[in-house]
Amino acid sequence: MAKLYLSNRDSLLCIDLESIALLKAEGNYTRLYYINQHDTLLAYGIGYLFEVLSKMSPGNYHFVRLGRSIIINHTYLQKIDLQKQILELANQGKDKVRISIPKNVLRSYKTTVEKSVVIKKNGHN
Repeated sequence: MAKLYLSNRDSLLCIDLESIALLKAEGNYTRLYYINQHDTLLAYGIGYLFEVLSKMSPGNYHFVRLGRSIIINHTYLQKIDLQKQILELANQGKDKVRISIPKNVLRSYKTTVEKSVVIKKNGHN
């Protein structure tokens, strides 16, 4: 199980990559949301965290940056609702995290995901 270690002058935070659902920018800080719906505020910018996650992520975890302020763990993608502007992440139905995302960002992500899908709505490849 891969771990992310974040250190500052007074503390060391150990984060299991599998438990990360999403990260959301809050000014110069980033709020990390775990798949179990708990969250914590990190004293790191989202750009730095995306760079770190991109370099260290094993094949099991796929972190995707949506716009300037959101990083999601694509592994947990459950639902994209353009009409309600909601992205839902879930782990086998037990835990869910829902977040409101601008429609244009969701539409772009939905299109990207659809391009990678083998089976389309009409049943043809």
